[in-house]
Amino acid sequence: MSQDSKIALVTVIMIGTLIQIILAAGDARETPYGTAVTFSKAYFGLQPDIATYMENNGLNEDEANVADTYLYSKYKEAASRGYRIIRLKKMLYKIHTRTTVRDASRATVHVTGTTRIAINPLFGFVGKLFFLTSPTDIEETLELVKENGKWKVSGLPFALADAV
Repeated sequence: MSQDSKIALVTVIMIGTLIQIILAAGDARETPYGTAVTFSKAYFGLQPDIATYMENNGLNEDEANVADTYLYSKYKEAASRGYRIIRLKKMLYKIHTRTTVRDASRATVHVTGTTRIAINPLFGFVGKLFFLTSPTDIEETLELVKENGKWKVSGLPFALADAV
């Protein structure tokens, strides 16, 4: 390899690294649609940290934790059917968002996507391959507010209102 080609290779690698750093920094910034998608994935995945994406950490006027109430209702539903709660987890994919920013502290995000039962990634693939699971389309409009510099979901989206 000649000296010129080594310099060119090092230059290309350095430019590529710089572009990756710039893109990673841009992706790390918090946006309303990013929070809406992360919350939606946590909601359908029955993750215990749902409340961290909600206004007032999921506490309603009565100081009841809406996220914990929802997860407990899912646990009871699974138990009544003879399952563990993991059987009710769903994977959200084919996600599309439409964001309307009202001002610097309020935004509306319309989320559409598809869910499928996904105990683990292999089950989702096998279920799709052998038609054991069927996809469900979801559509929800989430209201977001900026709380302490972070975007949070406001109100009771999806079926959280039913759990309270």
